[in-house]
Amino acid sequence: MTEILLYGIVGDSWDGLDANTLVPLISEGDDDLHIRINSPGGYVMEGLAIFNAITRQKKKGRAVTTYIDGLAASMGSVLAMAGDDIIMADNALMMIHNPWDCACGDAEELRRTADKLDLIRDQLVNIYAHQSGLDAETLKGLMDAETWMTAVEALAQNFVTTIDEPMTVEASCVQPFGFKNAPENPLISAVAMARGPRAAAAAPQPPKENEMPNPANPAAVTTPPATPAAAAAAPAPAPAPQTETSVTALTTADVQAAIATERLRANGIRALGKKHGMAEDFIETLVTGDTTLDAAREKILEKLAEAGDSANIGHNSPARVTVDQRDKFIEGASNWLLVKAGVAPLIEKAAKARGETLKIDPGEFRGVRNVDLAREALSNMGIACSARDPDIIVREAMTARSAIITQTTGDFPILFENAIHRTLQAAYSVTPDTWSRFCGIGSVTDFRPHTRYLRGSFGALDTVNEAGEFKNKPIPDLAKEAISALTKGNIINLSRQAIVNDDMQVFSGLAVDLGRAAKLTIEVDVYALLASNPTMNDGVALFHANHGNLAGSGAAPSVSAFDGIRVGMASQKDVSNNEYLDIRPSVGLFPIGIGGAARVTNGSQYDPDAASKLQRPNIVFGMFDDIVDTPRLSGTAYYAFADPNVAPAIEVVFLNGNTEPFTDSQEGWRVDGVEWKVRHDYGVGAVNYRSAYKQPGN
Repeated sequence: MTEILLYGIVGDSWDGLDANTLVPLISEGDDDLHIRINSPGGYVMEGLAIFNAITRQKKKGRAVTTYIDGLAASMGSVLAMAGDDIIMADNALMMIHNPWDCACGDAEELRRTADKLDLIRDQLVNIYAHQSGLDAETLKGLMDAETWMTAVEALAQNFVTTIDEPMTVEASCVQPFGFKNAPENPLISAVAMARGPRAAAAAPQPPKENEMPNPANPAAVTTPPATPAAAAAAPAPAPAPQTETSVTALTTADVQAAIATERLRANGIRALGKKHGMAEDFIETLVTGDTTLDAAREKILEKLAEAGDSANIGHNSPARVTVDQRDKFIEGASNWLLVKAGVAPLIEKAAKARGETLKIDPGEFRGVRNVDLAREALSNMGIACSARDPDIIVREAMTARSAIITQTTGDFPILFENAIHRTLQAAYSVTPDTWSRFCGIGSVTDFRPHTRYLRGSFGALDTVNEAGEFKNKPIPDLAKEAISALTKGNIINLSRQAIVNDDMQVFSGLAVDLGRAAKLTIEVDVYALLASNPTMNDGVALFHANHGNLAGSGAAPSVSAFDGIRVGMASQKDVSNNEYLDIRPSVGLFPIGIGGAARVTNGSQYDPDAASKLQRPNIVFGMFDDIVDTPRLSGTAYYAFADPNVAPAIEVVFLNGNTEPFTDSQEGWRVDGVEWKVRHDYGVGAVNYRSAYKQPGN
């Protein structure tokens, strides 16, 4: 049998009552599943995820029983409906009401919020109706009235299936939870509410024969009842002191103090254990064993000493995070961000395209919320974070500087920067393009104009005379073209609210789109350059009759048209007009509408234009090594290019050879979020008209 305690606020990750924590526990095993509930409610979406996980187990054939041990209010009552059997303690309470939310904005925004709440209410009505058999209108009326039910009342309306023996519980006021019709003294287990899911799992201690102080109110004491025999033999008890009170006298302040004390103890032990690399089962033994923080510290020291690792460790020692531990945290947590954002397959695909085998594995960080990653990052840096507000925790983690690692920026912002950068580059890598198939790729060291020398500028080598004299070979100015890089980019903004809410859209949406945009930006610029027919260093357009690279008459793709391109490119001479360069076409670039005809002409063994195809070989068969067709070319004109790796006509240059976009993190933490500047430093230019040819088309 598997027993899971839902003692606390549904969806509270602090106490491990969130869906990320509970769903895996619910889904493990195939034995009977017992869910014990003592909850004032919580977050609807978290609760529905947990409810659906339980119902999936029922469909698998597991017997599911839910127990209402103290209070099943709001979302707690919904979770109770998940059981095959719903057993309610005789002195327990159930409450059902409408979901509520906070909203701000104009009238339309508030109407949208109201509509959303109505939609959620209808979902909850369906769950209650399935168990109770009550119709929707009746249930809506009960929910409108915030209906509280005893066990007898809940059984009468089929919200539960069985009433169990009453449980010994301590009274606690639930008014702090905002309920409007709560009974004056609902019997809710204050101890269970304060201890959290793991502490509450410990077996109750048997009563002792002496007075037991109330941990939340030291002034209150109770004396367990004696057996009849002991009562007969014992002397009459002394009058009770005036300070003695009933356990029902607990105040809200008492309960809240108990909750705060217990959370401080449990979380202090967990933080200390993680800081020193203790195993999870050892940490939980300390937590569930009611070990004080000081005692836990001593036990951890003993454990470290056993492993020979007790040097320089004391009560006030700083956190010790080795390089390996830090790297493990950064890698695992970054991988989880990628998996959570749904971009892990994209990054694995990009690695495969590079010939690498990569598996994005978050390991132990799978399922961890961003705010918990922030807290662990602070702990790794030796910074104790006492805040409970997720917004404050995230803010501290984003701005903190490590006292251990030479005052460097903390690990938490590094997680997001790594994820952004990898997502961006992967999207860039897998985005298809055509420019790289006919353009050369180069590098520049800065943003100044850089000279590109034309291939074939030297012509033939000179003869060395009898004296062995070698002559200088001057490079004419017309053998030079200039190209320079520019910067293009945008800014990605990740709001603090998105981090707290685990909203990964910035990765799955913005970063992917910007990576693709970076690749397509080059594509757009190359075709814009081609369409502009830029002026070269000699004052003549790239494609011009004076350059011998523009056909005199237009023609559709055919054997004769292709042969004219071949002859024209091979006839190009060097700058001095002395030697033939014998440049051969390698890549054909066509509008999308005539790409098919170009492939037929290039790939047919026999002349497709001849009357008898079996008698006339295709003289341009395989002339192009690659045929590119694209909708970015309009009209019927098409182009031929030499091998871009040998004699490029158009070149794309990247600053310092960085062919992929980069991200720069904005310094500081702004009110509305953190920013990453996505930049791409590249330039496009025509560098050699002899390596290209244009056919105007028909």
